[in-house]
Amino acid sequence: MKMNLKIGLAQINSKVGDLKLNFEKISKFIQLGKKHKVDLLCFPELALTGYPPEDLLLNKQFLKSIDIAVKNLEKITKEMNVVIGYPRQINKKLFNIAGVFIKGKLYKEYKKFQLPNYGVFDEDRYFEKGVESTTFTIKNRKIGITICEDIWVDTKIINKRINDDNIDLLINLSASPYSIDKQKKRLTILKAISKKNSIEICYCNLIGGQDELVFDGNSMILNKDGAVVASAKEFDEDLLIKNINFQKNKSRIHLPNKGNDYYLKEVLSALSLGLKDYVYKNNFAKVLLGISGGIDSALVASIAVNALGKKNVLGLALQTKYNSDKSLELAKKLSKNLGFKLKVLNIQNIFENTNQLLTNGIYGKTTWDITEENLQSRIRSNILMATSNKLGYLLLSTGNKSEISIGYSTLYGDSAGGIAILKDIPKTLVYKLSKFYNRLYPTNLIPKEIILREPSAELKENQRDLDSLPPYRILDKILELYIEEEKSLKEISSTLKINKSIVSEIIRKVNNNEFKRRQSPPGIKITTKAFGRDRRYPMTNGFIDA
Repeated sequence: MKMNLKIGLAQINSKVGDLKLNFEKISKFIQLGKKHKVDLLCFPELALTGYPPEDLLLNKQFLKSIDIAVKNLEKITKEMNVVIGYPRQINKKLFNIAGVFIKGKLYKEYKKFQLPNYGVFDEDRYFEKGVESTTFTIKNRKIGITICEDIWVDTKIINKRINDDNIDLLINLSASPYSIDKQKKRLTILKAISKKNSIEICYCNLIGGQDELVFDGNSMILNKDGAVVASAKEFDEDLLIKNINFQKNKSRIHLPNKGNDYYLKEVLSALSLGLKDYVYKNNFAKVLLGISGGIDSALVASIAVNALGKKNVLGLALQTKYNSDKSLELAKKLSKNLGFKLKVLNIQNIFENTNQLLTNGIYGKTTWDITEENLQSRIRSNILMATSNKLGYLLLSTGNKSEISIGYSTLYGDSAGGIAILKDIPKTLVYKLSKFYNRLYPTNLIPKEIILREPSAELKENQRDLDSLPPYRILDKILELYIEEEKSLKEISSTLKINKSIVSEIIRKVNNNEFKRRQSPPGIKITTKAFGRDRRYPMTNGFIDA
């Protein structure tokens, strides 16, 4: 007789490469599953190793350690039925595997057959494709397994397997990183498969930050009608448990009406989790950053305080005569509002002495140009990095995607740091996030004057960003079409009704500054195409889109 199944989805935060830590976490969640008497407990894709392991998968000792860990999984799965993701070498071929452990025995291993090799994914570099479907039975319920991309590319294959294998429940183990609107895309795919085949689906996703990537969780269970009947937390570890009644499971949960600006909350959560995990997983405890009185450093400081706590954030305001009194006033107000410590240093003498040394000793008296502007920025980075070295704090870079795209930053200056939180956040989104942050945390406000003031690098008298750049609302639209949508000069000009010469100049700046981006810190992926893993252009590049 076919019976109900009590399913558990263990949405865990793995640390790439730390098999011991991950094994301990898996063991903890297995004990929780046992306590709740689940019939089947599922873990995410590559939960044992973390995702993505990258070239660790080419390390022979790492692969041997995985084999040992898989054998030890048999010891901790006694009295339990568990499906868990890990990589493993079989007959000298490496596979992305979902291992099925039945009462302490490795019963079957399903091998992922759709290997993503685009954007942030490089699975073809490491893995062989699986060929066969895999099923197993619990309480007379036939269960099929898929891993992440298996359901994304060609649903016809999955639909055929579901019907050929005559399964009652489909499991999908995932390590699906966050980007704006990603959850909508997942839900659309899962609903389509569920409704097409009239089948229950359990989707178990990873959470946590791993270098540039953030995994948002959002594990869920769908009924035969494609309705979500249970949903795990966003951006947090969780054990989702649901008793599935295959015959009468018509219940559903009412997903909250998230509204048009809910994505801003998701983005802030992703940035916060990405920073927190990057800091702690790399054995730092505290961070520091330069506080300018501008909106970028204000938002970075706000995210850092939210992620790490105010006692773990240090701000340095490094002043020259080109910094206005208003900037320092706002920097102090931000520090007071958020509760982090701010140190103020005047670096005018250092700048003048260094400039004089260079003038007298190397290139003689010249007219003021970008050299003097960059020198100020590099002096600041020297002080920030010296503080980082002495105190052991991680330096946060505060540049945004708009600036980084066109090279509006100083190499070895304001681009210096261990991580650039806003690297994938356009300037227009910086403003939206800052306003939304103030709605979320009204007692820790970013001063309104910071949000309203005109942006400036303050590296010379009366400097404004608009002196060098188009308005950000125009610049960001051009950048989105060129970088994320890969539109041509002609298409961008036509779509935005903007003169070709303006678009051409922006494209030229993007292409000419690849060398800066290669030397910039990693940043957290938020959009559909981030710099780094997503977009890999050559530094030496003669192509011109005319």
